[in-house]
Amino acid sequence: MENLIGAIVFLIVGGGFIYAGIFVRNSNRRIQRNGIKAKAKIIDFVEERIRDVDGDSYLYHFPIVSFTNQNGIITTQKLDSSENPKKINEFVDIIYFRKDNEYEIMINNNFWKTFFPMIFIIGGIIFLAIGFVWLINKI
Repeated sequence: MENLIGAIVFLIVGGGFIYAGIFVRNSNRRIQRNGIKAKAKIIDFVEERIRDVDGDSYLYHFPIVSFTNQNGIITTQKLDSSENPKKINEFVDIIYFRKDNEYEIMINNNFWKTFFPMIFIIGGIIFLAIGFVWLINKI
């Protein structure tokens, strides 16, 4: 059984990556389908230190953007995607979708719409493949 733990970990991690990739892809598609395109100005950044599973800590810079919604109301919100902190006062293309009293916002470029979720899905497939090969070799 001890020989199978590594394979099981790879299978679980691979499944988690695939789930995360599909979740992000579906969320992005929903925002693209129902959202409204706008220009947003990066007005500030929030620094957050995030630890990974190994305990290593990384500093991320999340932009605070300001944009005018379709009703003419100026809205300010933190984005969930990290950006270069030197981009203050620059404009970015966004797609926003109002859900209840909050906005779901995504940056409107190919990386965030397509490649970011695919990185998770491909990584998950690789982890699953390694887990399956490991499992087959141990059985």
